[in-house]
Amino acid sequence: MKTFLLAGAVMLGLLQSARAYSLAGPVGNAGDAWQAPVIGYGPPTSLVAPKNLGEEYRRNVPTCYYAYDEAFLDFFGSNGIVAVDGAFTILNNLTNVSSYSTQLSEFPLESRHVNYQAQALGLYDLKSSTLGILVEQMGLADPVEWTWTLHDRYLPPGGVCPVDEEYLVVQRNFDYVSSPLNQLQYSPYVNDTLYSYQIYEACTGPNPLALAVPYSVDPLADTYSPVASSLGGLIYVPVQTTFGTVMELSFAPGIYSYGSFYTGLTRDDMAGLRYLLQTNNINWETVSADSLLYLITTNTTPGSQQIFPPYLTGATNIFGTNGGYYVFNGTTNSGLGYGDLAAFLAFAKTNGPAALQAAYPGVVIDSVTASNYIATNVTYTAYYVPAKTGSPYGSPPQLKVVAVTNEFFQFLYSYTFANVFTNHVYTNSYATLQTLSVSAPVGSPYGSPAITTTKVKQVNTVSGDFFVLPPFYTNVCPIDIVSPGITGVLATTNFVTGAVTNYPTATNVVSASNSVYLVTYFTNYSYVIDPVTCTAIAGATGLYKGVENIKFVKASYDSLIGQYFQPITNNYTMLHVTNSQVQVQYFQRIVTQPDFLLDAQDMVTGPGALPIVGTYARNLNFDQANILPGLAGPGTITTPTTITYEKAGPVYFNTPLDTMDGTPYFTETPGGDINDLFYAVYFVWGSFDGTTNAPVVYPDGTSTDNLGNLITIQISPTTVPVGFSGVVYTSTTFTASGGSLSQPYTWSATGLPPGLAIVSNPDNTATLSGTPTQSGLYVFNLTMTDSLGRSVSWAYSITIQ
Repeated sequence: MKTFLLAGAVMLGLLQSARAYSLAGPVGNAGDAWQAPVIGYGPPTSLVAPKNLGEEYRRNVPTCYYAYDEAFLDFFGSNGIVAVDGAFTILNNLTNVSSYSTQLSEFPLESRHVNYQAQALGLYDLKSSTLGILVEQMGLADPVEWTWTLHDRYLPPGGVCPVDEEYLVVQRNFDYVSSPLNQLQYSPYVNDTLYSYQIYEACTGPNPLALAVPYSVDPLADTYSPVASSLGGLIYVPVQTTFGTVMELSFAPGIYSYGSFYTGLTRDDMAGLRYLLQTNNINWETVSADSLLYLITTNTTPGSQQIFPPYLTGATNIFGTNGGYYVFNGTTNSGLGYGDLAAFLAFAKTNGPAALQAAYPGVVIDSVTASNYIATNVTYTAYYVPAKTGSPYGSPPQLKVVAVTNEFFQFLYSYTFANVFTNHVYTNSYATLQTLSVSAPVGSPYGSPAITTTKVKQVNTVSGDFFVLPPFYTNVCPIDIVSPGITGVLATTNFVTGAVTNYPTATNVVSASNSVYLVTYFTNYSYVIDPVTCTAIAGATGLYKGVENIKFVKASYDSLIGQYFQPITNNYTMLHVTNSQVQVQYFQRIVTQPDFLLDAQDMVTGPGALPIVGTYARNLNFDQANILPGLAGPGTITTPTTITYEKAGPVYFNTPLDTMDGTPYFTETPGGDINDLFYAVYFVWGSFDGTTNAPVVYPDGTSTDNLGNLITIQISPTTVPVGFSGVVYTSTTFTASGGSLSQPYTWSATGLPPGLAIVSNPDNTATLSGTPTQSGLYVFNLTMTDSLGRSVSWAYSITIQ
């Protein structure tokens, strides 16, 4: 077969950019129907195809869950778990993508390194391969492969292939160009390496018949450096054999090599993730199928309002919820439930959230801060002393009062409440400073009563009465979704003027944004509340901003022992744009299966098919329901995803074109000679790094023992208490028992709320402590590692109010 090579060059005059990323999407869909297999799109060359700007596919769930199945655990064991966990940890260590510098100087141009012992053994790094798969799952394609790519191949009538073939080559790499507009441009650079291209043409045979293959303009440059280029891909290249020139399958040059491993993402990997996930990237898209959007509305139709307290009697109200509103200390106003505001404020001033909510059930705390200061406590001691020298005989004793000042440390708390409302508020009140009772003076008639003296002073102390909004909204919406929305009603404190005796009509009622309740006060101390309706909508679609950050949590799923994946309730928010306004929408996701399931299978093709040995397989689910007219996107990447690793073991490929024996296995580097094709498919999974430690080679021979150790490990406690933003967290100590792991233990955690940390203790326990700085619902992964490097993990959820 005759093969012809066309060379392409980087055109002069291009606006230079020193980096670039490619956006992954479905192959040949909608407006990209030109992406045909004949010019290199789709398997076996690639699972994805490059998309243009505005046609990207991304994930829009801020928390994803992953787990391992029995096949993976049997083959890779606990060492394999640690390796794959390491890939997820690299992504979990990222913060919001918009928080990084414009030039992304926090990330290196090169994070790929070589372990020469692993290279000599023909090992592929399990962690690095997983990291490359995850980057693709986030929506990035190989930026080198698609720097230059064929758009069309045309043979004019009467033309002869390959000399008369015509081609159109386009770019599908993008990055910011530094300018006042910071506009996006096509770029031939990837991590500061400039690429041109060559066109390979085969004329006849299996697809692809033509490819635009990039190559570095600088022959000494570091090529295929991004993690997004680590997956590799099969391409057809011309190979000279004793039978002539033929197109044979091979790995794209420089993409993957034995012994290579990645320590993290490169600059261009992060540039692509920033483009996809930043809040400035607003796409018309649908949320995940298992997410429910909760829309909270107030029914203000005349006659629909309810007047309270007449309908609130006993332990339940007409809405079927417990409590009504609460009667606190102080006068009850004929059972209508008004509380002593001064007592409430005094108690809140010196008591923490736990004590406050125990004393006043139903109070919703929106935020709290605490400060420490030195307070003084004055005590008075009164006693009688003899009359002064020189006083007339028989003078009565003199009363003497001594004031003693004691200093002590005092915590003061400052609260914002979401459902506490005042009726009467007085900024000045009278306080009793001193009350003394003394005996009647000497000479008083027998039986005279004691004389009581009381000193009273008007002080600037708030007093009055208050009530608490009844928590009936728990009937219609999850409380942790609704409670952020009710803080707006604090601004609704208007009184109705004039006498109101029957059904009141509100005047001058202020409705704050995101208010759930409209509360109006009346002279008869009743109030009107509009019933709340909460609608749960599946498949919500709209203009959504990027989620900024995605976290991955390992969940409890073990098919080896029949421990099924337990449903996880995950509440999150997204920024929705409507009528040129940004609004927060609240979602609840019930996760019943892993978003990412890690598996291991024998995937070698045959019999009766071309022998092909891959390293992994994975699925990518693209939601194309919201593609814009004439385009190929945008869209979302949905779950579930199964990542399957090849576990056939070392495979030796023998063909009549090559030496059909295993001798070179002992004398040559696997893959070192492209003409020895069985070396191109030979590989073994391993785990290694840049140290002199011997690589771990899979299958892990100790996997059964390790798994037995891990299965019977128990952790205590199984839940952690609620925390409060700005308040020192109540320390929680974790202990482990059972199994046969080797002490000492080292503890770590990912996904903790900002301000909290895990500390390993000398007694092999761990302590969760700190001061949370941001409220929200968090899911964190707690990992315990023994002295032999075996690990076991648990998922926890924690609420910071």
